[in-house]
Amino acid sequence: MFKNNKILEPSLFGVLIQTNSVYLGIHLTEIQLPDRCAFLGILRDNQVFSATENPSIFAGDYILAIATHPMMIPALKVTLKKIHSVYYSLNSCLLEARPTVTQAINSDDSDVPNNFNSIYLLDK
Repeated sequence: MFKNNKILEPSLFGVLIQTNSVYLGIHLTEIQLPDRCAFLGILRDNQVFSATENPSIFAGDYILAIATHPMMIPALKVTLKKIHSVYYSLNSCLLEARPTVTQAINSDDSDVPNNFNSIYLLDK
């Protein structure tokens, strides 16, 4: 068979933490990393915080990690880039306000064509 005497080099990886990351507000060591991966620390405002300090994670941070085997890089990327499936913010709502069926039926729709009103009346 093939003998591979090539020494595998570790791969360094940095991930920017977005505002919808699942890791916001938790400590670095609370994240479960794949096998053969380890944290180096966090880069925040041009300052590096070591993983031994166990810093909290904020939006805009870069999580610095290492994969000791190249096959683990995709798993490390997926792990560190986890986000909430829906964007949320305490200051704004991105959901569009739409009238409910009863609001649409009870409103004065005299200037709206009848074929538009039939969309709301399908549930009757």
